[in-house]
Amino acid sequence: MEKSNPARSGHALLGQLVAFEATARLGSFRAAADELHITTGAVAQQIRVMEQKLGMEVFKRLPRGTRLHPEAEGFLTKVQLALDLVNEAARELTALRSPPGARTLTLSTTGAFASRWLIPKLARLSEAEPGLSVMIDASDAVRPLHGSDGVNMAIRWGTPPFTGCHAHLLHAGTAIAVCSPTVKKAHRWKTLSDLAQGAPLISDSHDNWRRWFAACKMQPTSTFQKFSQTSLAIEAAERGLGVALVPEILVAGALATGGLVRALSPRYCLETEAGFYLLTATEPDPESELGKVVNWLLQAAV
Repeated sequence: MEKSNPARSGHALLGQLVAFEATARLGSFRAAADELHITTGAVAQQIRVMEQKLGMEVFKRLPRGTRLHPEAEGFLTKVQLALDLVNEAARELTALRSPPGARTLTLSTTGAFASRWLIPKLARLSEAEPGLSVMIDASDAVRPLHGSDGVNMAIRWGTPPFTGCHAHLLHAGTAIAVCSPTVKKAHRWKTLSDLAQGAPLISDSHDNWRRWFAACKMQPTSTFQKFSQTSLAIEAAERGLGVALVPEILVAGALATGGLVRALSPRYCLETEAGFYLLTATEPDPESELGKVVNWLLQAAV
């Protein structure tokens, strides 16, 4: 009888666990597929095979996404711990093989900020500082800035003060209403009240629409299509599903290329006390590798 290959079966199991963790954290097969850069069908297949091995369903399939069964919550916690150990082992191995003096700085931020603002600028950073290497850890999970598992810097949405770290304001949290040019052309919205009366609205986990309507003492009759991530809300707006209310910095590129347009005139925006902040454990030395990256990011945000 032919023996199974432990490495091969272990690799298959690891892929299933990665797909499971991403789906549980993000709330849908599609969001997990986007993060893992594979197809939605591949994620669904990985989960299906894992459920067959476990002899139970771990997710409840919903019309818009998935929900983790309560019995699987403990399993998720242990899977996340195991994946953290694997990632830490990989980081240690990479550090051992790095040339003397070489260093990779890790920057933690959300998927939306990474894809919509940071990644388009990384080529310019490489040109400005060719000796520096920056690894982007794109996740909604908040990584620590201290300890063995800490990252060198993080860009996070929030409101100061930030305890136990040094913070630079990267960009104020002004949110604007955007939609595709086709959607804009098909409607004649002039005011926020127009959007409140039946417009197809796209909402993310920050729920900016309800806060804006509440601040203006409006009772909207519009329908809301909800997404767990801002990046998905922006993509939905680009595809013509409705109007999204998102941080201006995240759609500046799409506005410049015409992929998105403002649904209302520039005088209509939601000013928030929050913003995107660049966080480090302490204030870095301007001449250090970290200090050079921090300074470049601050200049790029101007």
